[in-house]
Amino acid sequence: MSKQKRVVLTTLQGLAEKDVDVAADRLGEANRQLAESEKSLSLLMQYRADYVSQRDQAMTNGMTAEIYQNYQSFLGKLSQAIVSQTENVERLRQVHHLRKQEWQECQKKKMSYDVLIDRADKRENAIELKRDQKMMDEHAMRVSRNQSRQ
Repeated sequence: MSKQKRVVLTTLQGLAEKDVDVAADRLGEANRQLAESEKSLSLLMQYRADYVSQRDQAMTNGMTAEIYQNYQSFLGKLSQAIVSQTENVERLRQVHHLRKQEWQECQKKKMSYDVLIDRADKRENAIELKRDQKMMDEHAMRVSRNQSRQ
């Protein structure tokens, strides 16, 4: 392979490597955001379950209609927050999926340059081995001729 082609492939490989790094960072950020969002959802759901348990306990002890309405109103708001957070989690899952695809595409591109460079190196090595073998054969023939002349 010519030096110019080698430089071009190496440059493209370097650029692809940078793209992989950027995509990996973006995927990492998507992972972090998704994990935080799922944790928040889990906390909201646990808080709601605890609050329902607290309301049920208070009902066995007796409560006024106003207190019951306050419990129900707050549970309604918690349910709305859970729905909103569930939507957020789903949106972040989609973002995560897209970032993962983006990273995989960048990886494939980089790997293709790696393969091209590896193949070119192997071709160069094979050519060099043939050249060396030819030189050694020629040298052996000259030595053999010189020995037969003497």
